[in-house]
Amino acid sequence: MRDSPQSNAPPFGHAPVNNSPKEQQIRPFEIGALDQNQLHGALFSLTQIATPFCRELRRAMPFLARQRARLVLSEAVLASDGTLPPATDGPSFLVTLESASDLWAALAFDGAAILALVEGLFGGASGEAEEEGEPEAREAPDYSQALGETLTLAQRAMLKRLCGDIATRLVRLIEAQTGQTLAVTELTSLKRGEFPELAADALAVDCRIEGVPHPWAVRVFMGADALQKLTAQQDSATKDADAGPTMSQAATRIPVTVIAELGRVTLRLSQVLGLRVGDTLRLPSAANDPVIVRVEGVPKFDAVPVISRGQVAVKIQSRHTE
Repeated sequence: MRDSPQSNAPPFGHAPVNNSPKEQQIRPFEIGALDQNQLHGALFSLTQIATPFCRELRRAMPFLARQRARLVLSEAVLASDGTLPPATDGPSFLVTLESASDLWAALAFDGAAILALVEGLFGGASGEAEEEGEPEAREAPDYSQALGETLTLAQRAMLKRLCGDIATRLVRLIEAQTGQTLAVTELTSLKRGEFPELAADALAVDCRIEGVPHPWAVRVFMGADALQKLTAQQDSATKDADAGPTMSQAATRIPVTVIAELGRVTLRLSQVLGLRVGDTLRLPSAANDPVIVRVEGVPKFDAVPVISRGQVAVKIQSRHTE
């Protein structure tokens, strides 16, 4: 992200490298093994996560509805390409989320976002002057005066609770999109001019709050490499599911008839016609003789009769040989 014209501070989310006392440069970004198509897939996944997250912000911050704020999602980009607006000068707050794998995310709140949260949480008058017909818009606030060099203990405590709740909503959306569970690992208060060091493959997108006197944004970061790998795995699984089961997989689900043959007896027709309830048919085999188990009429196993859980059963002893 480009530096503000009034400041030599580096972009939000990147550490400065001092080449001279008066000048700072940004380290070059290296995306590693990701090619352009893979990067587009990661950017798309981030957008799929950030889109419902924008809507969740309204639920997490009810004062946005009172202010009639409009939430707009910016384009997802590489955090180092300079297209996102610079962070507002002043102290900031960062929520870091990590998973058991290499997937990570972060939520960044700059000075403008912090002031908006504090004002909204305590019932500030943002947006009310316009509803009452005030003819002139208020001047932009002086952030350097509204916030000091660092956040106070009270401000940090308030932001930990509110930003932690917002992060929890992001966690649910990431899990639904990627199947990976993240947890809040760090809630960091940064001083004026201090910037978090994020991974080189960081992607970023802004959830902008507009339609208020002083627009602000919540910035979402995620790692491109891990996001792309998860996207590739999901695409592969989807393709496999669409292709249908293989022949061997399909064959295992075909039902077959299995018959355990206790014995055979030959009767005359007159004997069959004379059978009554309670009659006993004596089989030529003994009670402990092997029982042939047939699969679709074909002899496959030799077994013996047993009792299992109060029911007559057969225990397979060997494969049947003619």
